[in-house]
Amino acid sequence: MNHKGFTLVELLATMAVLAVLMLLAIPNVIGVVQNNKNKTYIEDAKKLVTLAEYKINSDPNLKPSQGSSACFYMEYLDLSKELDEPPNGGQYDRDKSYVYVLNSNGEIQYQVQLIENKNGSLMGLSKTSTLTLFGDNATSNIKSGVTVQTCSCSGNCHYRNRYQNPTNEPPKNHPYSSYSYYSSYSHY
Repeated sequence: MNHKGFTLVELLATMAVLAVLMLLAIPNVIGVVQNNKNKTYIEDAKKLVTLAEYKINSDPNLKPSQGSSACFYMEYLDLSKELDEPPNGGQYDRDKSYVYVLNSNGEIQYQVQLIENKNGSLMGLSKTSTLTLFGDNATSNIKSGVTVQTCSCSGNCHYRNRYQNPTNEPPKNHPYSSYSYYSSYSHY
């Protein structure tokens, strides 16, 4: 009798080889997926910096004076909600994500913080300079359980959707305190 087929030993050997290959491949695949998520954080942070640069270049009144600084929150910068899909399936915290702008001797410097909140767990990029952001190892700054840093700046510097006062009106000493500006830019 000439039976063709696999023996039990051959099937077990094949399954063992496949199991070893899977043990080697799965960590690499997980690493690639996590690296791509980290790159998404970096790219979104770069977009925020670009949006802040655009705001400052398009309206010179937003540029901080020499020696002072400003904070541009994500809520103010990303009006189109382009950054609404963070890489880990949570939501970007628009009150904790911002671009800090410093005018140091006429040179504008940027730092960015990008925080994702997923079920109360914070992850993302703590306040980081653009030098680090555009560096080769930028993804190493992405952390789970990230420490949120408040944006401290000088002058009238918090650009948000709404003002943090009971009347919800711009401060009187703010450069855009005129009613026409405030009413036409209700997102401010």
